[in-house]
Formats: sequence, structure tokens, C-alpha cells
Amino acid sequence: MHLNSKQLIDYIGEHCKGAPKGIIFDCDGVLIDSVEANMLFYNKIRQKLGLPELNSAQREYCQMSTAAQALDFITPTALKPLLNGIVKEISYAREIEPMIQASEGIVEMLEDLKAHFRLGVHTNRTGPLDVMLTRLKMNTYFDPIMTVLYCDPKPSPDGANKVLQKWNVAPHEVLFIGDSAMDKMAADAANIPFMSYRNENLLEIGTCFDYHELGKALLSLKEL
Repeated sequence: MHLNSKQLIDYIGEHCKGAPKGIIFDCDGVLIDSVEANMLFYNKIRQKLGLPELNSAQREYCQMSTAAQALDFITPTALKPLLNGIVKEISYAREIEPMIQASEGIVEMLEDLKAHFRLGVHTNRTGPLDVMLTRLKMNTYFDPIMTVLYCDPKPSPDGANKVLQKWNVAPHEVLFIGDSAMDKMAADAANIPFMSYRNENLLEIGTCFDYHELGKALLSLKEL
């Protein structure tokens, strides 16, 4: 269900017992619109291996997993010895990353929220996000940014728990926004209230489709 501002206020207020003190964002599909760019990367690898493009199940798995997990999943055992060489032939930074854009309305919302909420990232990406976030004008908003260099990958709650520790807040005082089952499992395991972004399959209620409305709801809760 697409929640409007009033419904977002009710949902967040109930689950966070008022206004949250902090918000944890997933990266791919939440902060950034990266699905097709990432799929291009994996399909380029598949093409070089002489394999067909990803099917729907493979696409879904790749979008919510680490790159290493995705490559392992989509590559037949007999071809895995070729992977390292083929991956080196494709420049993610030059060929793929420029296609990635900020999710609609996210930068404006972050600018409105930065003075009122702690903002963090928990992602299954491996490498640093600095260059990409700088290009997308999101490099000044988040602390901490938990990648799998610093924590176990989702669905482990390790990264979420480390954010709670850094912020010194209780789980119910944080809202976790994600778009995959991995995100929800990590949030649930850390006892953090979860809101799905543009994925109604995760929650029948509590799905946000519009960052402008979400920003209004969060600021309204802060004023209560």
C-alpha cells in the first residue's frame, strides 16, 4: 500500500514510539537507482562467459547480495576459474557507475533531515562509496557508512547493531529503510523498525514510494 504523509506518520510513530532519532538507509534501490546498471555489469560478465542474460530469479538475488555472492550464484562451477580474469576486463567505475543516479527526491529529503536526525547507511556493497556519493551530492549526510568491509553482510544484523552502538540509541529509536528481504531480515534481527521502499512484497503496510512525503512525515513527527 502506498502510504501518504498521514499514514507514514502513524506507521513510524507507532513502530518507533514517536519520532526516530536516526535513520539507516540501504544503498542500492534506496539511496540510488542502480538496478539496471548493476544488471548490465553482471550481464557483461555472463556474455563474456558465453552465458545468456540473467533471468528474473538471478536478477533479484544479485540486487540484494554482495558482488562476490552474486558472481558465485550466477556462474556455473565449471566456469568459475575464469571469473577473476573476466571481471578485471570490465571497469565498474568507468563503464557502470556513471549510469547510477540518486533515487528521486532523496537528496532534497536528506538536506531537510540532516539537522534533525542521525543518518547512516548499511549496504552489502564491498568497496567505498565516497566517489559515487560525492558525484550524487550525498557525501556529507551519512555517518556511519557500513559496508561489508566493516561488518558481516546482510541478513546479518551486525552492521545495524554497530550503527546502534555508534549512535548510542535503542533499536526502536531508529528506522531502517530498505527494499529487499535481506534488509528486512537484518532490521528484524536487530529489532529495528523497518520500512520498505517501493517494494510492497516486503510489507503489506509500511511501504514508502515518495521521499517528499516521507520527509514531511518525519519532520512532522519531530515537531510533535
